[in-house]
Amino acid sequence: MLLHTLAGIAWDPQIRGFLAFGVGVVVLMGSVYLLLATNIGIRLGFMLAAAALFGWLTIMGGVWWVYGTIGMLGEAPHWEVKEVVYPTTEDAALDEAHGLDTSALPDPEALKDMTEDDLSEVRADLEATLSGWRLLPEFNPSFGEAKATVDEYIRTHPIKGVGDPKLDGLDKAEEYITVYSLERGGKTKLPEDPSRWDRIYKKLKTTFVELQHPPRYALIQVQPVVPKEAQPGEPPPTPEADPDEPVLSVIMERNLGDVRFPGAMLTVFSGIMFAVLCVQLHRRDERVAAVRSLVPATTET
Repeated sequence: MLLHTLAGIAWDPQIRGFLAFGVGVVVLMGSVYLLLATNIGIRLGFMLAAAALFGWLTIMGGVWWVYGTIGMLGEAPHWEVKEVVYPTTEDAALDEAHGLDTSALPDPEALKDMTEDDLSEVRADLEATLSGWRLLPEFNPSFGEAKATVDEYIRTHPIKGVGDPKLDGLDKAEEYITVYSLERGGKTKLPEDPSRWDRIYKKLKTTFVELQHPPRYALIQVQPVVPKEAQPGEPPPTPEADPDEPVLSVIMERNLGDVRFPGAMLTVFSGIMFAVLCVQLHRRDERVAAVRSLVPATTET
């Protein structure tokens, strides 16, 4: 009967993972406990094997906790869409977005064509009109993640109820184009061309003064594109924003996640269990020593 049951198990990855874990527990930890139990007794052998196991888990969890890139990881940092406002940001729930005005910015295509050096020369003048918001250019790694979040959100939450026939039902990335992308908040950033003292000051401030991460927001404005049909034998047409259509502003907040949380919990729990077992082993040694001291010494006749 047992053979038929085992033969009926589907060896998919989940069952295989459970079986591999069970075999590992039995072979590795079980073999150690078997050797200890046959030499020093069942109870003492179990306490020694358990103390060694939790001690090793404490060390391993501490390494996971410190590095944050290996082992059992929690949720990674990501952007979360908070709201989509239309046609302006005056009605946004985020107060910092009420005074945002991008009319003084250059044409979006001209801004996208700027290199990092070109943008650094005019960044201060452009951001002076953005009420505390900073430009988030496309060459910035944060833009790619934020844009992917916007595309995924619009795909899973089609735009509805805005009253514009072209915006209603907007759910594909090829139906709109990014106009402006901005960010604000977060920890203190380095100035342009930072010196060594700037780096030292930032490190000290972010470590000892800004203990909590200030909220960080991103705002990406998208606009429907002019409908174009690809001609046979020609490359796909370059998407262009339709100036007659309104702009949608997608406001996101940075979620820092909890990458180190599983490692921290494993370290704390295993450390407590290791300490408890060590205390119990110490008390047992004290009781054994006390009992042995009561045995009368033998005298030679």
